[in-house]
Amino acid sequence: MDNASIRVLVIDENPTSAGDLASFLSAHHYDVSTCSALDGARSAVSSRRPHVLVLATKDHPHAEVEEVRKVYPRLPLVLLTEEAGQELLLDVEAFAPAVPACPARGLGHIESAVEAAAHFS
Repeated sequence: MDNASIRVLVIDENPTSAGDLASFLSAHHYDVSTCSALDGARSAVSSRRPHVLVLATKDHPHAEVEEVRKVYPRLPLVLLTEEAGQELLLDVEAFAPAVPACPARGLGHIESAVEAAAHFS
């Protein structure tokens, strides 16, 4: 699957960071849409049928990932989080297919995670 055919939905309550990531991915030929909450994701998923979800987590990444997985158990997920360690690994394993990405490592790192996650779809 080439990047132009990969549909990505970025779920981030911060419109600035969502817009920056969407612009970066679009410039690399991904078909990107954004929404600010999981409620908005429902309509975006049904209308756009993304191949990959990108979830920017805040205070409780485990709870957010669990909620996403209840609704979209098979959609590959890129989990944007500053957390690391065993708990994050358990989240990623429990809610596969999921790929962690650290925003502090840059937009290119996130793009690599999106590309890896797209192979699960």
